[in-house]
Amino acid sequence: MGQVVFFALCLLGCFVFGLSDTPGEDAGDEDVAARYYCPPGAIYIRGNCYEFFRNSISWDLAEAQCQNLRHRSHLASFSSMREEKLVSAYIKRFSTTNYVWIGLNAMPNVNKLMWEWSDRSPYISGSPLWDNRSPSTTISSSECLLLTNVQSPSSSTRWMQQSCYSSYPYVCKYTAFN
Repeated sequence: MGQVVFFALCLLGCFVFGLSDTPGEDAGDEDVAARYYCPPGAIYIRGNCYEFFRNSISWDLAEAQCQNLRHRSHLASFSSMREEKLVSAYIKRFSTTNYVWIGLNAMPNVNKLMWEWSDRSPYISGSPLWDNRSPSTTISSSECLLLTNVQSPSSSTRWMQQSCYSSYPYVCKYTAFN
């Protein structure tokens, strides 16, 4: 009798949470709970965890902290405005900051800056980002990118260049666990 009840409860759980071989696409998808997870305090989006840290540090130190956090963790990269807006909404729940380090930085190359994501995800230097603006390729000391206007989601300006030596909070991105 006990085994039948246990089996029935397991089946009920499958119907309620929906088992799937494919993880959910966005935060809040029910099948994510059954297959993938992020640690407490982090948010799940499209197979990745994003984790916000309030302490203000330089870009290089923030990237090092992310790498020490988890295997293959880096400062956050974004492939779409939707992804950036979800992360901004997540940060807004924990902080009143408007500026957060993310993983785009530049290396001087000949007479211009060449931009790249710290996690090596694709970025064609000079191409528009999720808000249809492009980072400057002119040589300057503003070689790192900040997520900006976190508290103002309707603002069209979503990032800005800054000196990597400035201190800001930061957000890390890493693959969700299964």
